[in-house]
Amino acid sequence: MTATETPPEALDSADGNHETGAPGGANPESGDRLFRLVASNDHKDVGRMWIGFSLLFFVGLVALGLALSIERLDVEAQIFGSVTRTFQGWILFRTAAIFLVVIPMFIGIATVITPLQVGSAAIAFPRMAAAAFWTWLFASVIHIISFVADGGLGPAQTTSVPSTLLTMVSLGFIIVALLGASIAIATTIVALRPTGMGLIEVPAFSWSMLVATSIWLLSLPVLVASLIFAYVDLQGRPFVALGDPDLLWARVEWAWSQPQVFAYAIPVLGILADIIPVKTQSRQAGRPVLLGMIGAFGALSFGAWAQSFYSKGADPLFVDGNLIYDELLYILFGIVIFLPAFGAFSGAMDQIRRGKLPRKPEGSFYASIFGALLLLGAVVIGEVRVLSGLLDLIGFNPSFSALESDGVLLASSGAILAMVVAAAMTSAAAALVFWAPKIFGGYAIETLALLAGLAALAGGILVGVADLISALDGQPDDPRAIMSIEGLTATTNLIAVIGAGLLAAAALGIILSVIPAGRSKELLPDDPWDGHTLEWATSSPPPIGNFAEPVGRVRSAEPLLDELEEAR
Repeated sequence: MTATETPPEALDSADGNHETGAPGGANPESGDRLFRLVASNDHKDVGRMWIGFSLLFFVGLVALGLALSIERLDVEAQIFGSVTRTFQGWILFRTAAIFLVVIPMFIGIATVITPLQVGSAAIAFPRMAAAAFWTWLFASVIHIISFVADGGLGPAQTTSVPSTLLTMVSLGFIIVALLGASIAIATTIVALRPTGMGLIEVPAFSWSMLVATSIWLLSLPVLVASLIFAYVDLQGRPFVALGDPDLLWARVEWAWSQPQVFAYAIPVLGILADIIPVKTQSRQAGRPVLLGMIGAFGALSFGAWAQSFYSKGADPLFVDGNLIYDELLYILFGIVIFLPAFGAFSGAMDQIRRGKLPRKPEGSFYASIFGALLLLGAVVIGEVRVLSGLLDLIGFNPSFSALESDGVLLASSGAILAMVVAAAMTSAAAALVFWAPKIFGGYAIETLALLAGLAALAGGILVGVADLISALDGQPDDPRAIMSIEGLTATTNLIAVIGAGLLAAAALGIILSVIPAGRSKELLPDDPWDGHTLEWATSSPPPIGNFAEPVGRVRSAEPLLDELEEAR
């Protein structure tokens, strides 16, 4: 086995400094922490920066989501000043949710944990992993500024064209940076495993990240290509006949719609599958089936082919149906994806039955379950979303108008997205608490994480179900198409506001639960949870190089559990 790039410890200076991970030997005790962060290519430093800034953006995201929910209580209120501004906030919520919060959070956790789980001394391509973070951070700030400067992905005649171009360029760079980090993670899992660890022995979280990064690498370049074509069209130089350049959002909305939206939550299943066996003190049962379920869920979430804009065209307000939503393949993807998601969740519940329930409130244990439940809820809403196409396909026309048109398909996208984001961040909270000794070097507050998980579960369900009912009642998802709010929709919009408030409380709870872990000076044991996999075979936090000596031959998927059972 050969490494793909010089590990970061080889870059340390001759004075024996093993903290900076950077040439020049800056002494961290001199207070030059900024230099250490900027120059470090140690995967643990880089991963912590991903996590920290994605949490910061998460706070802004839930605040924006709460404002958008309040806006829907009264269309005359105009919190944002105008319908156009509201639409810009609506778009920013979507781009930020996935590309500034969910994917970066999972990349941050994986950047720290996957090299440890596969027994590697460093992440593959460490310089690229570090460069990916800084590119993402810079582009994310520019992306937010472009919206403040009247940009976004709205109609060209109602927004600033230069700012809109800046929005597209910054989003493109964000995606490229995320893909660069994904390559580093996937290569680590595939190429830097120790002897004896086949892919079937890879821990579930690392496996889920391999599946997720593979899907992202296959689908997100298509989104970048769409942005490039839209950029050319918006400048008045059509490269190919791609339609009206004013329909910017219609071109790319597939990346936030079913099935692609589920691709961003694939690691939810891996986090669940890694935490439950450890917390229930039981060996993972049916590993090949479990990994197969996660892989199948990932394959069915690939959505770059489901681009409604190019199948039939789209109305600027998304009130007309699109042919792709009525096709058999789309309907099958929407129905079948429930099976692997439910299968993976059922396997975790069976694992609990086989083992022992934790005796005290375990935030990581319950939050991982809550995250998986929210993901299942999003998939169920997706089942409702494809019901219209299925009924049309079999020639049955329901009596209620919302399902007689394809409006529910587009209007329910917001409900699915809300639950996917809630699922991803709840599971991320579970992962941060579970792996806090390795990520931060201290213990997180389990009880606070549990309360945050409960708030996220309740908030996600309230927002998701309320938005779905509003969609079934005929309320469009796009704020430009909302003419009036009354009756049932007014009630469900109020419920959505309450749910958004709970999600805001959950975001605050997640951050407060992990802050003590980062500030702790306590000397921790290597394996405080009696873990099963290799990340628990090194100190907390791990040193540069991760392991005191190279990892030897691995005999099973749970090498530390093997040693524990032999010792007994």
